[in-house]
Amino acid sequence: MNHYKKNDNSAIVAGLTLAAMALPGLIPDAKAGRAEETYNADFQYGNYAESSDRIYVDTFDLAASAPIGKAMTGSLSVVRDTISGASPIYNAKENGKTVQMVSGASRNADNSDCGKSICDQRDGITGGLSYFFEQSSLAIGGGFSQERDYTSRYVNTNFSMDFNKKLTTLNLGAALAFDEINPTERPGGFVRNRDCGELCSKTTQQYLLGVSQIIDKNSLIQNNMTFSYNTGYLSDPYKKVAVFDGDVFTNLLNDTRPREKFQWAWLTQYVRHFGDLNGAALHADYRFTTDDWGINTHTAEFSWHQPIAAGWQVIPRFRYYSQDQADFYRAIASSDSAATVYSSDYRLAGFGTLSGGLKLSKELSGLKHLHDAKFQVGAEFYDHSASYEIGGNRLGNFADFSYYLFTASFNLKF
Repeated sequence: MNHYKKNDNSAIVAGLTLAAMALPGLIPDAKAGRAEETYNADFQYGNYAESSDRIYVDTFDLAASAPIGKAMTGSLSVVRDTISGASPIYNAKENGKTVQMVSGASRNADNSDCGKSICDQRDGITGGLSYFFEQSSLAIGGGFSQERDYTSRYVNTNFSMDFNKKLTTLNLGAALAFDEINPTERPGGFVRNRDCGELCSKTTQQYLLGVSQIIDKNSLIQNNMTFSYNTGYLSDPYKKVAVFDGDVFTNLLNDTRPREKFQWAWLTQYVRHFGDLNGAALHADYRFTTDDWGINTHTAEFSWHQPIAAGWQVIPRFRYYSQDQADFYRAIASSDSAATVYSSDYRLAGFGTLSGGLKLSKELSGLKHLHDAKFQVGAEFYDHSASYEIGGNRLGNFADFSYYLFTASFNLKF
């Protein structure tokens, strides 16, 4: 679900998965030479809601994996996201202040009253096979997802190799996605943009180089470098840019972005185990990205995994994110501008987020016909503000909002 898509619905759904930010399957989740020995089934539910009655998302994810012989593992997952709400379309001036203009009400595809301007559903399926050699592993996979106006198909592969007495693991990954956007008319005071023709498309390539190193019996560190290249229709067909001559409105333009983007990302993850604290562990992550749109981002995340007793564990978490605005971002365009690319999408502005959350999990063992089971619930609160950007932001707080995320998951091993 990490596959980032350039419309309102998909950007919100992408926000539900905040860790790797890569195409599915690109970040390895198993060390080389370690095949599954049990049958696994996972179910996860997530609920996302923004302040001011904007976007609501419910996510249902069911995944399963199973050993195939002694050296292969197969996996399959299905996901359904339901999205509703209202989203900013463009910015305007009112009484000398910049304000967001939000979409109005609409109806569902079956003409039932949704009460929101965005009513959509995304269904996706992902599958993969992993083959484990003595010192390495090879994984291949692919997936498909579809919603009313967006279709995505992707394939991926990952190779991992252990060396240095299995203290070091090298990871190589590649992924390719083909997306098609078919903008639909939406009521609520605006018309979608079809400047790419009847069908808009884009392609995403991602390549990963990573190294995991066990430092000692209590700590390890992982570094991943990811290169991404996006080409095709990268604009948002549901966003507009308002043009003002002073305080007088003169025009409304289509969101128009460059047709390609290069991005480079660096992720460092450190894990430290504390045996004298009942087996607690500190997870510390830092991620930096930069692209040729002028957006630099910094993400720092810390979580403490504290076992309590009888299989219970509590996990407090803190996260900080900051990004610079895109070179072509304009909160409001001026009538004398000669720019050919421009966007007032708040996701391309300079801002930061602060978030904190808590997860609680329970290991269940000794169950009949089960190897073990695990139940987990969590809640996180996010505050999105221009003032949190590193170096400050002078564009004002008109795009500030907050949101929360509730999750619940259940894992079974047979």
